[in-house]
Formats: sequence, structure tokens, C-alpha cells
Amino acid sequence: MLVQSYKLEINMSPHSSEEFEYEAIAYVDADLSQALPYLNAVLPRGIYLPDVPALSWRYRNHNIGFWPNRIAVDHLESREEAEELVEKLVALVNKVWERRPEIQPDFTTHRPPQPLEVYKLLPGLNCGKCGENSCFNFALKLAAGQSSPENCPHLSEKGMEEKKGQLEKLLGNRWPEGWF
Repeated sequence: MLVQSYKLEINMSPHSSEEFEYEAIAYVDADLSQALPYLNAVLPRGIYLPDVPALSWRYRNHNIGFWPNRIAVDHLESREEAEELVEKLVALVNKVWERRPEIQPDFTTHRPPQPLEVYKLLPGLNCGKCGENSCFNFALKLAAGQSSPENCPHLSEKGMEEKKGQLEKLLGNRWPEGWF
């Protein structure tokens, strides 16, 4: 086990004056530097910055950052959600670390999804049900990590399963398969 313990700090997010949300930082008792390339191999669409070193990843509507001494998460609705997600992330780090002999480390810095790639996977109805006035504006928000596919009700309709899966894979906001 790499991370034995952590100190959790949960605060109101200073990034959003319009919404009431939390952010959490788990200060870990281990150096995560060597684990980052393994996490980068496992987490879909993670962005690894080896010179920092850091790894950022989007899971649903959360921005998650891994640094040598901490894990940070934002866009949390409650302290309970913060505690649960951080516990899950620490468990993921430990599981990846334990299984590192099976994993080919990835030192690549992946590029974020481009809005046009995202737009092509949307229904194209421009209905506004997502809160945006067009599907392209919604695609811009998705690509920037400011919204999530769940905000488009049409993606949950019958016949949209494949496009929704492709979109989630492109955005990398799924929990990695086979890791719990």
C-alpha cells in the first residue's frame, strides 16, 4: 500500500461565487510521483505533466489533480461527497500501485478533447435543455470541463447509448473499467 493515511481538508470553493460547492485536498503521507505514470495509463484522458509532476483528470463534473503530496477534487456538493470521493481516489491510487507490475506506465501528455470532436457526438437538436442555447455551446462547456453529459437529457434516450459512450470515453469522465 502506497498511501497509508492522509489529512483531508474540505473548504468552500473560492472558484465559484455563483454556486455553493466544496473542494477537497487530501494531503497524503507518501510521494505519489512514481505512481503518476501508472495512474496516467489507467485513467481515461488524464493529462500528465511529468515536469511538474502532476496529473489532472475529469471524473463526471469533478476536476481531480494528483501531485506528489496531495490529491485535490472540486465541484463537490457536500462534505460527505468529498469524503467518499477522496476515499475512493486514495483506494484507486493504492490499487494501481499494487498492480503496477501489470501496467505499462504512460508518460504521454494527452491533449484535452476538442469542442468539434465533442459536438459531433451530441444530438444536434439545439433544444436548450442542457442550459445552453446550442449544442455547440454545450460542446464548448463539455470540452472545457464546465459541464457533463448528464446535463443533456437526449443522450439518455434510446438509440443514443453508443454516442453517449463515445462521448464519455472522449471526455474521459468514466471511472476506469476493472478498478472496483
